Amino acid sequence: MKKHYYFLKGFLTLIFTALISSITFGQYCSSQSTSTGNGAACGQVEILGPNVNFKKESWLDGCLNYTDNTSISAANLVAGEIYTVIVRDGFCSQWSTRRKSNVWIDFNSDGDFSDPGEMLGDGLGSGTNTITFTVPCGIKTGNTRMRVVVIDQGGPVVNHCGNYWWGETEDYTVNLSNPIGLSSEFFAPDSAYAATIVNFKNSNQSGYISHKWTINGTIYSQTDAEHIFANPGIYDVKLVSENCNGKDSTTKQIKIVTPTAPPVSDFAADKGLYEIFEQIQLTDLSTNGPTYWSWMLVNPVTDDTVDARHDPTLQGGDPFVNQNPIVSSGNFFGAINVGVWDVYLTASNSFPGSQQTSKVGYITVQRSSDNMGAGTALPANVINVSA
Repeated sequence: MKKHYYFLKGFLTLIFTALISSITFGQYCSSQSTSTGNGAACGQVEILGPNVNFKKESWLDGCLNYTDNTSISAANLVAGEIYTVIVRDGFCSQWSTRRKSNVWIDFNSDGDFSDPGEMLGDGLGSGTNTITFTVPCGIKTGNTRMRVVVIDQGGPVVNHCGNYWWGETEDYTVNLSNPIGLSSEFFAPDSAYAATIVNFKNSNQSGYISHKWTINGTIYSQTDAEHIFANPGIYDVKLVSENCNGKDSTTKQIKIVTPTAPPVSDFAADKGLYEIFEQIQLTDLSTNGPTYWSWMLVNPVTDDTVDARHDPTLQGGDPFVNQNPIVSSGNFFGAINVGVWDVYLTASNSFPGSQQTSKVGYITVQRSSDNMGAGTALPANVINVSA
């Protein structure tokens, strides 16, 4: 009899534990306002990022304490990607300047928002709260919950659970997944000139945690890299890329040569017609490895000239500054004013004999009737590049 008693007791304890676990695990805590004369509400929730454009508007929903939006189509979020969630406060019974908002995502799908990294913002945003976050590695894939809380109170939003006086809580479903594939591939020229900028283009522009370039002993950590090789030779270019699937590396060689002739000067502007106070982007298209550029812009009607005396970026040997300068327009010193302008460029290197290239009437700066807005763009040069 005693044996049966302990067996029954253990069985009931097991059943009770399982029942409690089924009630608590995966059951998110409640969160809502308690006042019917609500002073704050959630007007819009938006998620932006790679292949995601999620938006739920609730401007006209009235004073709600809690809204279950988990049946709405889920936004798909990938581990390692960077996203932005935007919470815009809505109007309820009155406007308030004390509104705060915050967002949580249950990344490990354990039924709560208490784990490190699951609170996306600091809860201090008011009016429009823009929060940028990265989906961490190690997430549990599949559907999980996102919670948005808007509170009208003096302090910050610090809790995703419990009741509060004025505001609204909204729950959503998001779908989590891991990235597909892992690659460190990049695009690079086979050869380039010494003392000129060489660009290396990463074929993975998003979805990666980090990139590490090693080029002639120099380390770069940005997505793309640009490097100047001082001397001719053959150099290794290595890229290590990392996402939530791991790391991958690729190494390619580039041949750096010295120029054998003076440059043939050429250039293009990003467009031909500018509204006053717009900036003008000039791009060098010269061949044969130029290392020095002398730019000049002339208005033949007013005889105004803008060159290195007015703007240091228009002359020099720094390819990061002088090769593709940005020129200001306006009625102040160093800028080109309203009118039609000729543009001149002399690109040079260690070989003598560089020739100046001019384009007459190439840029027009205008002032619209209301002094606002950009004018209609006219085509400048068409820049052709190989794939």
